[in-house]
Amino acid sequence: MGTWNGEKGTTEKWIEDNAAEMAEMSDKIFAYSEPGLREYKSSKLLVDYMKRSGFAVETGVSDMPTAFSSEWGDNGPVIGFFAEYDATPGHSQKAVPWDEPAVPYGAGFTDAHNMLGVASCFAAVALKEAAERHRLPLKIKLLGTPAEKLCVGKPFMARDGFFEGMDALLAWHPGGPTSVLGDVWPLTYMSIVFEFKVESAAGGQSGDVSYPGALDAAVLMYNNVNMMKEHMPALMRRGGSINEFVMTGGQCTVSTPEFSQLVYAWRTDNLPDQDAIRKVIERCAQGAAIAADCKVEPRLLTAVRTGLPNTTMTNLVLANLKAHGPNRYTEEDKAFAREIQRNLGQKETEQPYDVTIVEPEKAYGAFHPADDVNEFTWHAPTARLYVSKAMVRGFRYPRWVESALCGMGATHRMGETVAKVLAASAVDLITKPEALKTAGAEFNRRRAEHWEKPLMPAGLKPPVSLRWPEWVDRPGSEWWITPPG
Repeated sequence: MGTWNGEKGTTEKWIEDNAAEMAEMSDKIFAYSEPGLREYKSSKLLVDYMKRSGFAVETGVSDMPTAFSSEWGDNGPVIGFFAEYDATPGHSQKAVPWDEPAVPYGAGFTDAHNMLGVASCFAAVALKEAAERHRLPLKIKLLGTPAEKLCVGKPFMARDGFFEGMDALLAWHPGGPTSVLGDVWPLTYMSIVFEFKVESAAGGQSGDVSYPGALDAAVLMYNNVNMMKEHMPALMRRGGSINEFVMTGGQCTVSTPEFSQLVYAWRTDNLPDQDAIRKVIERCAQGAAIAADCKVEPRLLTAVRTGLPNTTMTNLVLANLKAHGPNRYTEEDKAFAREIQRNLGQKETEQPYDVTIVEPEKAYGAFHPADDVNEFTWHAPTARLYVSKAMVRGFRYPRWVESALCGMGATHRMGETVAKVLAASAVDLITKPEALKTAGAEFNRRRAEHWEKPLMPAGLKPPVSLRWPEWVDRPGSEWWITPPG
């Protein structure tokens, strides 16, 4: 028995009839496990699906080979969706109930980006099917936004105008409590790569070990930033954090390294703190360059604003989430989770998954992700659905558990819930124009009261050409890296 009738019932039945294909596509992206800005096969899989489904698709947008924009319809309100499909380096895991990476130190999933984009695509196509059958006037826009883990895709696409013209955006993300993001939105995010270069005029440096080199500068900067962390009040506030990544440290062991790259990324809950941290990090880089007799060139990789909540959108999506209920796990799904419990020495439970729905105002606590979805909220009324595939609370599961579940039925069921709730919410926005009007009025009011300017400068290119890890065998790729071990 379905949850809804009429237009919503049409979307629900279509998703149920096509659930097997949705699961198959999610499993393919799980197997690909391509990290940010390198999602070649994953992006193509979704692009091909949208084309087959009757959408007009433009690929390679905003100078990112794995970004795309797709549209269907020519009149009526514009309802937006988006797809993510990037894996996380270091999270490789087979779909088995024990710890076993598919590729040692390779990329994988914990928060099911392998289903994130797929479920959004199926929600968009289900909405199209209902629009054709019930003659609903609307336009659908689905954007393929790569590199969410790097917070890169959306800021560049927003700057380039791809977020314009939507009347509402229906966003979602796996994990967290099953809820809808309410008055609190994720943190700001900024990332810069610092490139240290030995002065070419400094004779002999490249071969004379008596001179410091670019690797020394990177290490000095790393130590400088660590020393200054406790002197950054912004890091002490809610959700503040900072991470680093040595992209390249040297060229060989027989001469002084002439070039190194060190990436810093940080999260705060406001833009003044974001800028205060930036100034300290840049001073740390300048000091390291002086000590090591190098030049340093900072390059902005990405910057994300805070987000605008929309109570109207939140309540609308939450109502559909409650009407549908939590994920509808099969006995096979539960058996897999119980095997995980046994392997971890836990007592098996009748319902091994967390099936609670949490009210928005109770969904936060330590749950404050930094995410580039914020950029959407400045262009259209936005709601963000969260649906969890997590196992029962009260035990700290190792990371591989979430990764293993990404390739199993738990994630398939999560995707079905998401696609149905998003499509049903889109139908409400079309068939109840007063809701869309109210959401738009709230959006305009909040944006006027809390305006934050875009942070991405014109002319800045996305960092596609940098030496990001790939972990995929792509013929002809000059960036391919053989995994260690």
